[in-house]
Amino acid sequence: MATIVSPPRRPPSRTIQTRRGGKFRWTIHTHPNNAFTVKMTDEATTAIVGFKNVDHALIVGKMIETHYIKQKEWPDTTGRLILPAPHDGDLNFLFLRKWDFADLQVACTKNFLNLVSVDDLESTRTGFNFDGKLMSFEAPVEVYIESLTEMFERPGPSPDL
Repeated sequence: MATIVSPPRRPPSRTIQTRRGGKFRWTIHTHPNNAFTVKMTDEATTAIVGFKNVDHALIVGKMIETHYIKQKEWPDTTGRLILPAPHDGDLNFLFLRKWDFADLQVACTKNFLNLVSVDDLESTRTGFNFDGKLMSFEAPVEVYIESLTEMFERPGPSPDL
């Protein structure tokens, strides 16, 4: 009978305890590791955009796709965001991801991102206005040390966003 010996395991990464359930956000992605983000000013940090309402995320996703189809490039998301009217039909180049809010908060924290939480999309004569808030998160320094260590040890981009 053969004995299989496996190498010693690295201790599991520390998880941040959060309360789960009830609050959800949807994010827009071109790839699991590439989410729709904005940067309000040159000095501001990058923020992932999370929508409270899945229909609002879908509308904005279709607007981004329409820009991509017409301009052959993704829209510039620094400063004021101006997008064309949404196309009809399903998303073809983008997809939506549903997050438990606490999980999204942890992912933002570990990836040094703020969150623009879009609570409502208000229709105006000239288009839509986002109604929401900019959120920033902080954690003990050990969380950031662990996150950076994992990023440098892992081949490829972070799977968290």
